[in-house]
Amino acid sequence: MFWLYITIIAYLLFALANIGDKLMVSKYQTKPIVYAFYVGVLGVFAVLLIPFGVVIPSPVHIFWALAGGPAFVLALYFMYQALHLGETTRAITILGGTSPIFTFIFSLFFISESLKSSEFFAFAILVAAIIIISWPTKDHDHESKRVLKKQARYALYAGIFFAASYVLAKYTYTHQPFVSGFFWIRIGGILTALAILLVSKYRHFVKEDLKKPKKGNKAGLLLAVQILGGLGVVGQSYALALTSASLVNALQAIQYAFIFLLTALLGKKYAVLKEKFTRPEIIRKIIAIILIGLGLYFLTL
Repeated sequence: MFWLYITIIAYLLFALANIGDKLMVSKYQTKPIVYAFYVGVLGVFAVLLIPFGVVIPSPVHIFWALAGGPAFVLALYFMYQALHLGETTRAITILGGTSPIFTFIFSLFFISESLKSSEFFAFAILVAAIIIISWPTKDHDHESKRVLKKQARYALYAGIFFAASYVLAKYTYTHQPFVSGFFWIRIGGILTALAILLVSKYRHFVKEDLKKPKKGNKAGLLLAVQILGGLGVVGQSYALALTSASLVNALQAIQYAFIFLLTALLGKKYAVLKEKFTRPEIIRKIIAIILIGLGLYFLTL
């Protein structure tokens, strides 16, 4: 059962990283495009991998590896936009429900993966979860419903681009060693960050953010979030090496449960994390989390 403990810890780390993302774009008022720029720039540390197996693949394979970088940075940008607009649990749950759907759609057309009947069944369950978690209640006024729809749209875009980054990464790792593929994808992220600076408005945002008086430990939080996310990836990968991938992936619903609990606890201290926890909202969130866990299970059968 060691794999189970590793998996739970990995998803806890992912949940903590998501909470940190929310604090960065809300508490510290870091614009989503600026935060995406920071994450892309941090890919520079990938140069440390050069002595450990980085190779120069064919131009086609370099192209698709580099394309994975922009896809990932854009996914982060839309995720940060969704987090900035409202509830963390709602944004992450919509993202988590849509990403597997588009991952299989892109896989079907880009790397010719066929879909099984259980996967189509999973899609239906995931779509139901998305509708349940994103549908505004009667308690919301017209303005809040407009914001909720905008948040759902950004979360959907994030799910699409995360799916694209996953498929491009899978393609890359299929055609070159893991370390080398990881390196070239991160180089794509760095190039994307540099492209952001080419837009005068975004360059101004970055300069403004760098000149801001640092409230609290902003740089420390940014680094901590990236470390938590990285450790989560390592833990999840190790769990996959120990047991069935379907079991590990199905347990991803634990991440959403952790986010739900963390926002309930930390919302008392950080106003930006505070969410409305009426009984109908709680029931809807729990049902959506259960459905996503069930959908991911069928998706990986």
